[in-house]
Amino acid sequence: MSDIPVHQHSDGRCPVTGISGSNPHPFCPPQPGDTRAPCPALNTMANHGYLPRDGKALTAEIIIDALIKCYKLSKPLAWLLTHGALFLLDQGGKELCLSDLARHNGVEHNASLYHPDAGYREEYAPIHGDEEMLREFFEDSKDGLVMNTIDVSRVRARREGSYPKGQSLDFIHAELARGEMAIVLNCFNNPNLGLVDKGVPLQHRSAVSKFFRAIIGRRVTSENTPLNGVPVDILRYWFQNERLPPGWQPYHKTSLRSTISTINTMRSAMRKFAKELPKKVESTHASAPKPILAITAEPVSSLPVEGVALNAREDNTNVLTLPDQPSHSQYPSASSATSSTFTDVLHTPETSDFQIPPFITSKDAVSHMSPVHIVDSYANGKVPLQRRLPIVVEPPELGIIDGY
Repeated sequence: MSDIPVHQHSDGRCPVTGISGSNPHPFCPPQPGDTRAPCPALNTMANHGYLPRDGKALTAEIIIDALIKCYKLSKPLAWLLTHGALFLLDQGGKELCLSDLARHNGVEHNASLYHPDAGYREEYAPIHGDEEMLREFFEDSKDGLVMNTIDVSRVRARREGSYPKGQSLDFIHAELARGEMAIVLNCFNNPNLGLVDKGVPLQHRSAVSKFFRAIIGRRVTSENTPLNGVPVDILRYWFQNERLPPGWQPYHKTSLRSTISTINTMRSAMRKFAKELPKKVESTHASAPKPILAITAEPVSSLPVEGVALNAREDNTNVLTLPDQPSHSQYPSASSATSSTFTDVLHTPETSDFQIPPFITSKDAVSHMSPVHIVDSYANGKVPLQRRLPIVVEPPELGIIDGY
């Protein structure tokens, strides 16, 4: 805020806004020296003073108390979130700071709805959101008025489905990702007659809930029933400013039971949406470079990029004869190889579990191996062969096996 001068929260308190007045938790943006997390919920609590404003020296008791007071979470839910985070961080101490939560694959995870992934070999993820990702997120609102459980599930399925096979979230972080938004959907869905008049449905209540509410005289109406979703303008304001929306207060307690129920609904919806996504490809992350293997009489200075073909001819002595210098034109693709050309193509695999077989660098080593053994060593390395060479190779003529 432009009207708040730069200052420091050296003791976790704000010397400018204070805590007096009608609002005991006024907003103050982070100041130099403060730490923040890639989590708008926790950052908002620090910006309003529910947590120490510098985001440091946080204990489990401080966090649990802040979650209950700020968002009206039930104590079991606040306890589980806090101690679950401490367990995943595994820091060995009783205190943490908000920036600790940015450590990649601790509590933080890939496939966030609003934050970019951690960079390659980076220990910490970015703490600031991405406006383009946020814009795409809200585009999935079916009516443009609220984001409901189905809308969020659609975005989550697409985000997690965008990763190659083997790189998506593990079970714990997938459940954590659903839980984050399940809490948001249950916290910010206050009754809103204006949106109800525009056609936004109310949150579904079970027959048991309606029965007990009738007994205590609380009939289900538009005035006292939460929305089936969170208003887009409220959610956008919260994400962008990490500040409680003006006039907002938690309308009801968000329980562990309601959160689990929303998580289960999201999981089922995500399975449905995942079936509509393009089929995942095999992971290429950290895969071995594509090897090019050739049997040559002399070292080869350049080889084809995608693979190497061995053109051999049968003669009366059944000795494998290779061209002196390979070229792209000499090596037809596997699809064009026929028995009449007697061509075998070594294809390089795309999978990340490819293991390059040990290279043979001397004729003496080759002399102890039959041609079948050589072919088998490549097959064990998961290099598929179109056809085994039905010839006998004399060691003096074979030369050296060069590889890249």
